[in-house]
This record gives sequence, structure tokens and C-alpha cells, in this order.
Amino acid sequence: MGIKVKLVPDNVMVEIDADRAKASHILSKLRLDPESAVVIVDGKPVPEDDYVEAGSNVVVVRVLSGG
Repeated sequence: MGIKVKLVPDNVMVEIDADRAKASHILSKLRLDPESAVVIVDGKPVPEDDYVEAGSNVVVVRVLSGG
């Protein structure tokens, strides 16, 4: 069983092959810069050094900016 991640705004589901991983590891696996993405677990943003468990509701939101 892996960690299932919904990537927003792409609306794509990805599975990370781990039962437990730091949020920073998830971003790395998705090739996302921590400055441009937020990991949300069970509806709450988590710091990069927090662990994410398989079975959690995980969403990674890519932050878009411009001006």
C-alpha cells in the first residue's frame, strides 16, 4: 500500500511507493519545489518535515503566482 496523492490543479492521482514519508519527500518524488507547492493532509497544510501516512487524504496544491 502506498500514499495516494491528488495533485491540484491538474486533478491527477499519483501513488508514492511508501507507507510513511515526509512531506518534503512527496514533493521531491513529484518533482515539485517546496516553494511552489503545499502538502495538505486530511484538510490541513503540513510542514515539509512532518510525516504523511498511507491511508491519509493527501492533496498537493501547486501554487500559481504572477503579476
